Amino acid sequence: MNKQVALAQIRFNTESNGQDLCWRLVLDGEEILVDSVSIHAPVFTSRDWIEPINKFKHHISVADCHVHIDETGTALITAEKV
Repeated sequence: MNKQVALAQIRFNTESNGQDLCWRLVLDGEEILVDSVSIHAPVFTSRDWIEPINKFKHHISVADCHVHIDETGTALITAEKV
């Protein structure tokens, strides 16, 4: 998968077994589970209130970026291509 996104948010998947699908990527609101993440772009922290669980969730976030997820479940996030 290759996708340009306005906002990529990364957080640990607390439902993971610690071996597989350890990371939640929220790409412009769409959630995808991956095994690992490599980030080659400026990052910042963010948090969102998750209404169904009545809790804040914190993220490592990247604005205006390109996301590539390969067949092994590895995500590569890079600065947006001009």
